Amino acid sequence: MGIEVLTADAQGSENLQRWAAMGLPVPPSWRVGREVVQDNSPESLAQQLRALPRMFSEDRYWVLQQGPMNPDSRRESLLNLDSDESLAAALRSIFQREQGPDHVVIQALPRQQAAGVLFTRHPLRQDLPHMVVEGVLDGSNDRQRLIFDEDGRLVHASHGDNALGDQVGEPLLRGLHEQLKQNFKRPQAGEWVFDGQQLWLLQTLPVGSLPMPREAWTRRAGSGLFIQVETPLWYTLQGRWLKTAFWEPLVRQHGWESLAKVEPYRRQHSHLYTNCAFFRELQGQHAGVSRFLPPAWQQLEAEPAPVSPGRLADRVAVCRHQLTLARVSRDLKRWQQPAATQEGLWRGFMQLDGMGERLSGVEGEVGYLALPDRSQHYTAPFPLSWLVSGAEKDAIDALVAGRSDALAETGLRPGADPVHAPLSENPAQAGNLHTLYAITSGEPSVTCAEPSTEDARWLALARQARGLRFAIGNRLRSLLRAMGAVAVNQGRLQHPDDIYFLYFDELWQLWMGQELPASASREVIGERKLRYLDDGLQGAPDWKMDQIGYGFGGGQRLSPLLRGVSLVPGRAEGPIRRVCSAWSLNRICPGDIVVVDQVEPAWLPWLVQAGGLVIAEKDPCNGAASLAVTYGIPAIWSASDVMHSVQDELPGHLDATHGRLDVSAEIAED
Repeated sequence: MGIEVLTADAQGSENLQRWAAMGLPVPPSWRVGREVVQDNSPESLAQQLRALPRMFSEDRYWVLQQGPMNPDSRRESLLNLDSDESLAAALRSIFQREQGPDHVVIQALPRQQAAGVLFTRHPLRQDLPHMVVEGVLDGSNDRQRLIFDEDGRLVHASHGDNALGDQVGEPLLRGLHEQLKQNFKRPQAGEWVFDGQQLWLLQTLPVGSLPMPREAWTRRAGSGLFIQVETPLWYTLQGRWLKTAFWEPLVRQHGWESLAKVEPYRRQHSHLYTNCAFFRELQGQHAGVSRFLPPAWQQLEAEPAPVSPGRLADRVAVCRHQLTLARVSRDLKRWQQPAATQEGLWRGFMQLDGMGERLSGVEGEVGYLALPDRSQHYTAPFPLSWLVSGAEKDAIDALVAGRSDALAETGLRPGADPVHAPLSENPAQAGNLHTLYAITSGEPSVTCAEPSTEDARWLALARQARGLRFAIGNRLRSLLRAMGAVAVNQGRLQHPDDIYFLYFDELWQLWMGQELPASASREVIGERKLRYLDDGLQGAPDWKMDQIGYGFGGGQRLSPLLRGVSLVPGRAEGPIRRVCSAWSLNRICPGDIVVVDQVEPAWLPWLVQAGGLVIAEKDPCNGAASLAVTYGIPAIWSASDVMHSVQDELPGHLDATHGRLDVSAEIAED
């Protein structure tokens, strides 16, 4: 063996040959055998290296692959050499070793202007599909970091001046990322060099810090389902309803034997988490559920074509669900508050329980399958009237018109969970409703997306089903308050509201056994209340993977500059206000820059007073996005991870025109 040119070969013995066959930008490479080094003098060897074909100009250097960095490593140890003579000397040194290799690989490259590593997925966060690029510019020792989201948008840059992305070019980095992603199933870490014109790949390895999770649970599953903290009783009711009426029939229909006895839900951090194993099975038929899966579980294939409109089966499904909702609505109107007896109250409770289960069969298909599939192809939010009830829209319009007193006696509640009091009961949130803060002039610069006829039918179903869920919650609140009063009078509970913090089996034991179960002592109920309120204010991890939480809390990792997609152009300055649940609504002040992720439409009357809106997700069904477009509130969306990168009260400057949120590191002094 002499000096052999390594050509592209899908079956080649060297990784570089196989990578070149994939179309990856591998620099000119050769394999150098032991005999050619031993049989030539250093001067002769240097002359042969200088005469190799496919060379660059004299302004070049060599890369020598010295073999694995250690016996258990797949990463090559790379040595940069700036002359033919230096390479010849290094080759002689390697082959003179007693246990030296039979051959080595060398590469020729132009003088580099930048070098670094590209991770096709975030190396530390299993929940983020983001690309991370780290590198240094020639002549600098500062390591820079760029982060791109799943759409290829730059969402973080560590340096503003002489930035890596400007010098190398974001399109080149995105192109290399796409090539690596298409050719490798596992996330890759590709070592690259930029010569001023082209990006070269020296080597690529699987990212060892990103193993495939064995189990995964998500807090952000479904459209309009389980947006905020849930009390123990509401969790056990809604979780059981959906399990019985939606998930179990779906498992039987598809024959998923492995999921027949698997629980779809669990409650942690006072939030309901959904088992991603179900979405893993669904993603082949429903592309919209892929966003409910961790990146490691998402299919690499391209998304299927949009749902075809006008299909007979689709219309039959809509009609079937409309009939179910009509029957639930009829039964709710007939339902009357029972007499305050043990048997009467329990019978009334079980009647509402049955209605909730029937309703959940519709909500499961709409929220988990239909809306995620259909909404993914829209690039603007749906009109507000498709997402809120008539009473909620009237309340928003009244606030915009400056008539906040019109809401004082309404039955509006900021969540379906019976624990939430209506405005007519004067809860803490009732005193914090203000008029529109943002000043708009002229015609709106952006408009909402008009859904197709077929998609509009599903949106109407979702709106009607949500209204019935709130109606069931209203009646349950009245019933449970009566049950709680009975339990307090009998000395079994300290306060009527304690009943919301019992799990269903504890409520059954309390009601039928006439005593408080040991698992729900007064101390335990008190602890549950405190934890529930704390979780409602702080938020919870977006994901739980192999018992580890990802994407948690506010300000765990402050970022001075956050980027999203411009939704409504404009600017706003004010304190940052994170809203994770209804229990944060009374903290919003007029002019705040309100940061949200998923939004319960019932919160929108409080969001009217925002000076600007920053929305983590990009979902056409997000009510905050529709509110911003409708009333001209400066807003950005698709600001991924923003909920975990800011703190309340920090001064913020929102440039919604360019999709930027600048956050000060210190709270301003008055």
